[in-house]
Amino acid sequence: MASELMWPQDQRSSASDEAIRCKYVTKNTQLGDGCFSVVKECMNVQTQERYAMKLISRKTVKGKLWLIQREVKLLKEVSSRIRELESSGNQCLDSFEGHHHVLQLFDYFETPQNIVLVSQLCDHGDLYEKIIEAGSLDLSKQVKPYTACLLSAIHFLHSNGVMHRDVKAENVIFRLRITELDEFARRGSNYDYMSHDLVLADFGLATKLDSSDDELKECVGTISYLAPEVVKCRGISRLAPSDSKKIKPYGALIDVWALGVLTYFMMTGYMPFDCDTDDETRKCISEGDYYVEDALREDEALKNSCFWNFVHLCFTVDSGERPSAHELRKHPFVQEFFHSDDESKPLADKIALRKTFSSSSIHKLGTPSRSSTFSNLAHLGHIDLTTNQTGGSRDQELSRIRETLKKTLSMASITSPRIGSMSKARQNKENSTFRLEPLPPSSSLMNGSFSLTPECTSNFTTSPNISNNPSSNDLSRLMSAPESSGTAVTGQSTTPNTDLLSGGDKGSYFRNAGARFDL
Repeated sequence: MASELMWPQDQRSSASDEAIRCKYVTKNTQLGDGCFSVVKECMNVQTQERYAMKLISRKTVKGKLWLIQREVKLLKEVSSRIRELESSGNQCLDSFEGHHHVLQLFDYFETPQNIVLVSQLCDHGDLYEKIIEAGSLDLSKQVKPYTACLLSAIHFLHSNGVMHRDVKAENVIFRLRITELDEFARRGSNYDYMSHDLVLADFGLATKLDSSDDELKECVGTISYLAPEVVKCRGISRLAPSDSKKIKPYGALIDVWALGVLTYFMMTGYMPFDCDTDDETRKCISEGDYYVEDALREDEALKNSCFWNFVHLCFTVDSGERPSAHELRKHPFVQEFFHSDDESKPLADKIALRKTFSSSSIHKLGTPSRSSTFSNLAHLGHIDLTTNQTGGSRDQELSRIRETLKKTLSMASITSPRIGSMSKARQNKENSTFRLEPLPPSSSLMNGSFSLTPECTSNFTTSPNISNNPSSNDLSRLMSAPESSGTAVTGQSTTPNTDLLSGGDKGSYFRNAGARFDL
């Protein structure tokens, strides 16, 4: 278990004996929800800027506060790094810059009921919904650029010492566009311009690459996306210490495996390892046994061969042989979106054109239900899952080339530099919708304060397209509206719930007014 970080305790506020009034109002409707949190749209009442507010139930995380501390600390570090890169002035020739596609944190505080994170506001819906609505995504126009974008985000995180541990379609959202869509559609007609809107979110399971061995043996995530080395950690708390030490801590490459699962899901509309039971699913994962329909297996078109080779490399059971996010940037499937002056060919000796894909009837090919993360809120620090299935040996095809490369995937097509790739990547960058959100004034932030519950209002009058220039009259009307006018105000009771963080009694949150997160 991670060591406890400092957290607001029973500190008296010298400035005031009253709780700080929350500087945010929220919509009643939800943008999304999870097992332990809900996400709502909110507005800062001083700056009138709109954000997404993640409210994590304090009752749910009682005794596991270090998990939220870790998420806040990581997001603060990542957001700081994003600003450093943007202010450096260094030019990147890639189509996608990883730090453009990671969720930014702006504020954080706690209320009597919730711990609250305020981040950038994105559009409704997520990648899971997009795939389910379409059945599957177009390989060239969508799967390829979406994969390249997410690969850039994962590469950024790994380069900065962070692993996400829950890469999945449900955690990929879309940035709000404030520019006319038709303009981008014209400039990016050869691929889906929405690939520039992708944002990797939900860092609730994220951790540092240099964390303790215990933390890097936590069996957490979403079962359909788990890498074999995470499956091996299942039930580790029940093992004898000598046996537990034999299990190696996993690393950043679990995100590469998960990216392979997501890429497969985008292409086919179903999951590669899902079976009727979780035990069967874990066994298939451990053996790298994923299903491919005969029709797809027989299709030797170049674009399909590159796709299958990409996911095949991601599904390398031996993590020591699995390519890194940095290496995969040179794979022919996504290479056109990245620029590199490095002439080395790190993937040339790992190309495998043929694999005995499973046709086992145990695979479940139906439309997957929305994945549920078995969160570390229930298991971390006290993993009580049953022992893991033993993993099979990795296919020997990935250790060397066993057959002559076919015409559809010749060595030249794999390793030769793409003519004009730099100019194409630069042209693709014109479709980017990233803009570094301005930091709110310090006076408008909660900065870890213990405060009243945010006020809930039925709707905002500010248009998404003019959110940076809202009407001050609208804000005045919004804030002055009485309860009888339809505005619901919560958290105004003078007898709040027990303070779960500090262990205080009822009313302790008044004494804690002004207490800060110390992260």
